[in-house]
Amino acid sequence: MKYLQSIIILSAAALAGCGATSGVTTKQEELIAPDCVFTDAPQQKAPLWVCDVPIEGYELTAVGFSEKRPTASMTSTSARTDAGVKMSEHFATSVAALLKEYQKSVETEDKSKFIVDTDMVRESLTSITLFGTKIIRSLTSPTKGQYVVLAMDKATYEANAEKAFAALSNDDANMRKLFSDEKARERLMSLIKVK
Repeated sequence: MKYLQSIIILSAAALAGCGATSGVTTKQEELIAPDCVFTDAPQQKAPLWVCDVPIEGYELTAVGFSEKRPTASMTSTSARTDAGVKMSEHFATSVAALLKEYQKSVETEDKSKFIVDTDMVRESLTSITLFGTKIIRSLTSPTKGQYVVLAMDKATYEANAEKAFAALSNDDANMRKLFSDEKARERLMSLIKVK
């Protein structure tokens, strides 16, 4: 009987030992990819604004990046320049889209009245300097690069759009015709304010 008890105890211990993995836990961990990572250090999680997630309270934002330069000032300037270029390109595309939307709305009234070359608009506006922009966030990356967010509030966006349209009306006869027509100008400006 004692022999049988020993065999049962040893069998139970052996079966219990098979379930263990000698100190290694078998709990499965779910791997979750972060919502945003640094472009220069993709293994590191980054704040969402680094990935161009819009920031509340601003009409237009752009993220700029610069790799580490010989001085911190050079790195920051380079990141700001990168953000400025991206913002100008985005702004130009937005204004061109507004003009295209406007043109579609007047096509039913008078197809030949206002013809706008949106490619020319984009090309012209990309080179203009946007005023009233400011850096609202800045961060040094794990590799010592610099990320900045350049932002424009709604009033500044509208003022820049007015400036852009004025510049375009000086450059292009069709735009000049559009802006000399008070009704057409008011309609276009209302599209900007709706956005």
